[in-house]
Parts: sequence; structure tokens; C-alpha cells
Amino acid sequence: MMKKQIYTLFAALAFVSAAFSNPGLAQQAPPAVIVVVDFNRVTNESAVGRDVSAQMETNRIDLEARALDLNDQLNREQEELNRQRSVIAPEAFEERVRAFTQKQQVARQEIQEKTQQRQVALQQAQLEIQRVLRPIVKDVMEKHGATLVLDKNIVQHHIAGLDVTTEVVEQLDANLPSFKVTLPGQQPQN
Repeated sequence: MMKKQIYTLFAALAFVSAAFSNPGLAQQAPPAVIVVVDFNRVTNESAVGRDVSAQMETNRIDLEARALDLNDQLNREQEELNRQRSVIAPEAFEERVRAFTQKQQVARQEIQEKTQQRQVALQQAQLEIQRVLRPIVKDVMEKHGATLVLDKNIVQHHIAGLDVTTEVVEQLDANLPSFKVTLPGQQPQN
């Protein structure tokens, strides 16, 4: 069995060696024609990117306001509980402490759930944008005769004319000018 594996390995090496020494056997790769897209700029400058960003910012502000409101309510209740400590029976006080602790947990869980829902909504928006963006990038590549697209974030230098970001943004604006971000459990609004 070992001899068969060694023989197969040598045969494969011989074929590869022959392919490189004989250009007729080696399959020629087409020359790479590259375009560059700044996907961060697409996200930040496209109409849909700005729309989603504005909606997420509004949601973040609302979530922070809700967290502050819950925190204020709990602080007031804790102060009242501390005042009652010396005037009510220990058993009644312990029961109120348990109820207060439960309210804290519920408040914490509400904020965590809303934060997670916010992340899911953002991911869904990003997936929808990507769904629309893929054929746009492909069309721009074909228009320029490109065989490869690189994200500008990984390119250190390039010559003028390779960056097609503006074209991609314009087409994305035409195809998807906005997107309604809907949190899970929330009904889409028209």
C-alpha cells in the first residue's frame, strides 16, 4: 500500500515537472485585469449606506434612552427600598429586595435582547446591500474588462484609472437608494 502511494506521488511530480518544462502541456492563465473598489467608501457614501447608518444611529439613541430610563427607574426604586429598610419587617424587606433584583434582571435582559435585535437587523441590512452590490460589481468589472476586483483597503498603491468606486456607488444608488431596517419582532413599515 505504501509503495503504491509513493509511486502515485512520483507520477504526479513527474507530470507537474513535464507540464512546466513543456509550455504546450501547461494551461495558461489569462492575464489579470484588475479594478479597485473602496468598499468602505461604498458603505459610507452610497444613499443606502447613509440611510441604514442613520436608521441604526436613531435606534442606538432610542436604545440608550431606554437604558437610561430603566436605570433611573431602578435607582429611584433602590433609594426607596433603602429608606424602607429600617421601617418594615425583615421578611417583607427581603421579599422587596428579591422583587427588585428580579426587576434589575428583566431590565438587563430587555437591553441585551434589544442590542442583539439591533445587531441582527444590521446584519440583514448588510446582506441585502451585498445581494444588490454583487451584480453591480460584476457589471462594472465586465464593462472594464476586469478579471479581478480588489478592495482598496488591501491595495497599497495603484495607478489612476483602476479605482471604479464612484461607478459602483452610482449604480448602487440607482438600484437600492434606501432600505428599511426592521428589528426582529417589529412589523415592517411602509
